[in-house]
Amino acid sequence: MHKLVDQLFFELQHPVTIESRDFELLAYSGHHDETDEVRMRTILSKRASAHVFHYLHEHGWMKKIEQADRVVSIPPLPEIDLGARAVVCLKHAGKVYGYLWVQVALHDLTDEQRRRIEEVAKEAAQILHEQMGKRYKRQEEVHDLFLRFIQYRDMSERDVQMELQLLGVTFPSRFAVVVFHVEHHESIDDVRQYVTWVSKTTHAPIFFIHHHHPFLLIVGETPTQRPIDVVNMMITKLQQDFHCRIDHDVLVGIGNEYNGLQKLRDSYKEAMEVIHLKKHMDEPLPHAYRDLGIYRIVPFIYEQYKQRRYKNEAIMKLKKHDEQHGTDFLHTLRAYIQHDCNMKQTAESLYIHPNTLHYRLKRMQSITTLPLHDFEQRMMLYIDLLLYKYKESVVDEQQK
Repeated sequence: MHKLVDQLFFELQHPVTIESRDFELLAYSGHHDETDEVRMRTILSKRASAHVFHYLHEHGWMKKIEQADRVVSIPPLPEIDLGARAVVCLKHAGKVYGYLWVQVALHDLTDEQRRRIEEVAKEAAQILHEQMGKRYKRQEEVHDLFLRFIQYRDMSERDVQMELQLLGVTFPSRFAVVVFHVEHHESIDDVRQYVTWVSKTTHAPIFFIHHHHPFLLIVGETPTQRPIDVVNMMITKLQQDFHCRIDHDVLVGIGNEYNGLQKLRDSYKEAMEVIHLKKHMDEPLPHAYRDLGIYRIVPFIYEQYKQRRYKNEAIMKLKKHDEQHGTDFLHTLRAYIQHDCNMKQTAESLYIHPNTLHYRLKRMQSITTLPLHDFEQRMMLYIDLLLYKYKESVVDEQQK
């Protein structure tokens, strides 16, 4: 690969770089003074900067490059300090392995030089296919094995351990399962690339099962970081470097940490339960299952209520009043219980005057009886309010 890059440089007299699909530096030409800042940073860190990676994806350049069969011209992009580039995608049998970049404006190249770049790109793609093809195949076998173990019950833990041994894979001693659910289909590929980029910048053992959506990651620990710490660091990078709007564009669910392969299904189920609740509660919820608190029991109580056809009459009356008169009593009631019946804190959270809150509470009590002075009754009422919101969403989904 390095010989190919050096040879092309001597023929073109312009800097040449080859990167993998997740922008890891694979080969670069040396012995010249024209290197711009972006290229220099890539060479020093062995990987393109996150903001360059994000910008090219966000503005559709990577899609354009991957769809083309020829050299693509990229104009100077001062927003990311990138000079003009001629770039060609390294594809073999339809699979993208990386990119060949030449630091030059396309119009400065002759037709013969462009053809030469495309020839070298084909040779490089063949080499990458031979080098990485086996690795990708083994990776897919490992991911399929984990998926089968998690989703079906036709394999024992012992069977999986033996298969992993044969594939030369060591399962982390402590791990957590993380699920990324991308809300908009057109963003799935970009988010897949971002998560790949971020996962490769950690030093933790990570299995990223990306041919399955929601995306699934099995995250191990490092000598200094627990799995949950690694995951939190990844989420921060996705937000800061790639502007992912977590819980808007991408839902995140994190299962509990466990030791032992036999707990893989449990961590996965917990992560999926977080995703399920986030989709149905329509309010900010913690990413980690362990932090869900009372929300954990909502789906179970809902099933019980459904079987018994239970309805909280007080909530039904307030709902009817809200619908008929445009009031916001249910939201007010929930906020009041959430703030432990503290008038000042509740009013501040609702951005209303305490007198307004006092009037609303009095009005609600005139519509129906609310057991707000008894702690246990108040907690039950709060759970029913959570269930009301959850049920509305579940019913809406079933009717779609």
